Amino acid sequence: MSKSKEDSKDNSDVIDKISTKYFSEVESSVPHMQQVLFDLQNECYKTWKNAVNANISLQKEFLSTSGFNNAMPEAAKSLIENMSEEAVKYRAYCNKIAIANIESAKKNTKTLNDSAELFVDLNRKIMHYWISAFFPKRN
Repeated sequence: MSKSKEDSKDNSDVIDKISTKYFSEVESSVPHMQQVLFDLQNECYKTWKNAVNANISLQKEFLSTSGFNNAMPEAAKSLIENMSEEAVKYRAYCNKIAIANIESAKKNTKTLNDSAELFVDLNRKIMHYWISAFFPKRN
């Protein structure tokens, strides 16, 4: 084998080694990262819920100890309940949109992954065409 081909093989081995090491690390770290993010999301939700409930409790205590007339007209109660229902519906709708977008992205990524070999074959043909155009075979 010529020196140039040996160097090329050595370079390919280095690239393969780096790629293997990189994706091995990614494959081992992603599950941990997902768990950490899930735990963070749960803590944020619990913190948000506790803050809201604490403020509601404080408001109730204030109204009961201050002596303010906190009677609310039925129309206002109905309006607040309707707004709350609409907010819940809106959040559910947004969740459906987010999930549909994630599923679409997952499908598109899978299609790209399934097509990777086709792209490699196409690029290989283009590469061989350009090589033959610029480096004609010598007899």
